[in-house]
Amino acid sequence: MAKLTEKQKMLAVGGAALGICLIAGAGVVWASGLIEELEQTIEQKRTEIAAAEAKIAKVPSTEKEVVILRENLGEYVKILPEDQGLEDFVKMLNQFERSSGIQTINFQPSRPARKDGKVVERFERIEYQYELTATLWQFMKFINSIENYERLVSITDFAITPVTARESETRDGDVVHSIKLTMETYTYNPASTGQDVTIPDYNDKKDLLREEIVKRMQPIRLDRYEHRGSRGRRDIFVDPREREGQAEGAPIEEQRAILERYLGEVQRLRAVNLKLAKPDLTIFDQFTFERELKEGLTKLEEAVQEVTQKQQITSPTLRQRWVNEVVEPLADMKSTRGGKSEREMRDPYLSADEMQQLVDSMSQLLTEGDLQSASDRFEAISPRLLVPESDPRYSLAVAAKVLQVRVQTAIDFSALDLKIQGVVVNHEGGRSGVLLNGNVFEEGEYISDELMLRRVEEEQVWFVFRGLTLIRTL
Repeated sequence: MAKLTEKQKMLAVGGAALGICLIAGAGVVWASGLIEELEQTIEQKRTEIAAAEAKIAKVPSTEKEVVILRENLGEYVKILPEDQGLEDFVKMLNQFERSSGIQTINFQPSRPARKDGKVVERFERIEYQYELTATLWQFMKFINSIENYERLVSITDFAITPVTARESETRDGDVVHSIKLTMETYTYNPASTGQDVTIPDYNDKKDLLREEIVKRMQPIRLDRYEHRGSRGRRDIFVDPREREGQAEGAPIEEQRAILERYLGEVQRLRAVNLKLAKPDLTIFDQFTFERELKEGLTKLEEAVQEVTQKQQITSPTLRQRWVNEVVEPLADMKSTRGGKSEREMRDPYLSADEMQQLVDSMSQLLTEGDLQSASDRFEAISPRLLVPESDPRYSLAVAAKVLQVRVQTAIDFSALDLKIQGVVVNHEGGRSGVLLNGNVFEEGEYISDELMLRRVEEEQVWFVFRGLTLIRTL
């Protein structure tokens, strides 16, 4: 084998070195690309981490709003009936028809077709089509009853077919029109979506947010307008030149106004009576509605007797309606609800379980800061707590009365005009003080005969009012 010359050896070594350099260069280029790709991946992960941290930072405030909304959901949707509430709504529509005097020709409820035939919307629209005959004032009263109903009902469209006075029938001296009416309401379907997200330590967070929950638990109030009848106005759909004849006796408008006023009261008492028939009433609602119904029946009976004695309704048509729609319904309600129940005649007091329920409910409401509700529950059934001392329920009755004293004291305290303008907290053993309504008071001093300053802290001031310790937070 021939030996390599020195020159050949040098060329071989140089070639090998060049190959190694080329391979190293390629490795450097590949490594640089890999590093750049890794850096881009790291930067992307950093962006994702920052976005996740931003979402995590919002979790406490989001949880707070979810807890508050979840606890108050019943208040927000109570104006929308669930499916079982639609039956009560239709019953009320029938009462509105009778009290207003309209005559229904056709009544047709309808639901929109559900998407895909399966999906149940959380808020589902239901439409009602009416065809009826009524005078203008009967129709306006019917609409007014619907708009004042406790559920959300919207009258979306109506059409009145005017006729001449000579061509149509009359009711109470007014021309009867043909009317078509469209209204809609919504049902609330709480089970229409998936399960709610589970919030860790939900009950603890609910307790911490109790004040905010109560603060936002404001009932939805609807602006109401009470229709007062024609009040001497004419039917705008009738040519006044075609009116014939005059009503005998007192002006027909005045008689009709009296009738409609008491028809409205009968309608209200029937609504209360309908609520009493619900099986899921609490004892507090039951006694509240019973008291409201009894007081209303007594007042209505006195008013009916006055109208009859003074002969304020003389029109034969109106007098017939007065008997059919006021006097007879009053007698029916008195016969079913006017007297004491069989149980009340046997025992005029609450049972021990009901008294315990009252005590527990008032204690819970007092803890939650809902003072007025606690007081209302006590006042609704207070006459049935007057058990004698020998009765085993006496201690429960006393406990309820003690709670009522605390509740009323807290309500009176919250109504006091106490403007805390500054505090001085002495940490060295001396007495702290407060600037209250422009005057300086120290701990232990009386602000009034019933109010004493007990303790001053940096964030709250302790008072003793009528023997009860109460706190004002700064």
